[in-house]
Amino acid sequence: MATTRVVGSFREWLNARETRRMVRRQRFPESLQRNYWDRAEFTKDAAELEALGYAAASTEENDPYVTATLPAASNGVSGHLDRTRSRRVAAIHVLYTRQPASTTLG
Repeated sequence: MATTRVVGSFREWLNARETRRMVRRQRFPESLQRNYWDRAEFTKDAAELEALGYAAASTEENDPYVTATLPAASNGVSGHLDRTRSRRVAAIHVLYTRQPASTTLG
């Protein structure tokens, strides 16, 4: 059963919009830092940037979930149990650099 990637689709749209804006204005920064939440988002955006002459200079991956333990309240009412919280974060961090002999779309 296929799952809907509403938030992922929105992030992909934002990346594509930024890429279209660079092409329209003909302003291409030397380097770009992009953060992706999953492999599908990374693959699609990397292909679009590659077509503009960008290549991944460095790629870093981390666990998509960050867990932190919060200390128990010290007011004596709630007991002495620590609380653990887990949050989803961007898992793939890529620094792109533009190659000197690149061609642009448009």
